[in-house]
This record gives sequence, C-alpha cells and structure tokens, in this order.
Amino acid sequence: MDTNAVPIKTEAGRQEIGTRTRKISWQTRALLVSINGDKTVAELGGLFKTPEALVQAVQELLSLELITWQRGPAASPEPLVGEGVTPLQQARQLLNDTAVGSLGMLGSFSAFRFTLKLERCYSPEELRGIFAEYRSLVAKSKGDGFVDAVLERVEALLAQT
Repeated sequence: MDTNAVPIKTEAGRQEIGTRTRKISWQTRALLVSINGDKTVAELGGLFKTPEALVQAVQELLSLELITWQRGPAASPEPLVGEGVTPLQQARQLLNDTAVGSLGMLGSFSAFRFTLKLERCYSPEELRGIFAEYRSLVAKSKGDGFVDAVLERVEALLAQT
C-alpha cells in the first residue's frame, strides 16, 4: 500500500458516518471519520499505534467500499460529514468512539461519565471545554500523538459549524 496515497470517502462511506450500519471497530470508524481528501495514509497514521493496524483499517474500509483513492491532483477537501449529520454531532461521535474504545472495560465508568458530558455539549465552545478531560482519559492508554490527531480532526469538523 502506498502510504503517500490520499484516501477519500465514497458515497457509501459518507452515509456510513450518519447511519453506523456496519459493524466496524472504533479505530476503523475513527479513520473513516478522519478521511476527507486532505491527508495521506501516512498523515492519518497518528490514530494507530502500529503501521500494521493502520494498513488493516485502510484495507477494511477499501474492501467495504467506504473509501477509494483520490485520482489526479489534490482537490479541496470534501465535507467531513455525512448527509443529515451536523459537524458538531460528528465531532461528538469521534470523541465518544475514541474515548470508549481507548478505555475499554477497565475504564468503562470513566468512559460512561465522559459520554454523559459529551451529550450535554450543544456548541463548539462547550465541546472544546472538555478537550482537557478527553486528553487526560485517552492519552494514558493511547498517547499524546493519538489524542492530538483526534483533536485535530475534531477541530476540522468544528470549523464547519
């Protein structure tokens, strides 16, 4: 796989973000949310601890036809959200999926409390207000690079509001 290639969502990929009909892992879903035609596979790798996990997630998304490769010169980034899903909802979903997936069973109470706080975030400012707690919860298990990558994608979503 060419890690310098730029993946883009297909129509099915954009719909999956809103419907969540396929049973894909939280990391693969986080990657799907993060793909918007402006970063190479290598640049998206911050969401994964190992290159092998990144490759596996990309291959899963390709096999499900949720992403494809951008052809020709880089275009302007596509909208990050699926039809009927607001950027704020998408940002909350990304934070929730990555927090719950990162904490696992041992952190289920912490993840549950964080999810409750997320549900009460009705504006970008309120969502940014819990970034420090997100960092504190997730960085312990996934590292600062992972948290930085997720928060960068969340900020890109919030910029669309």
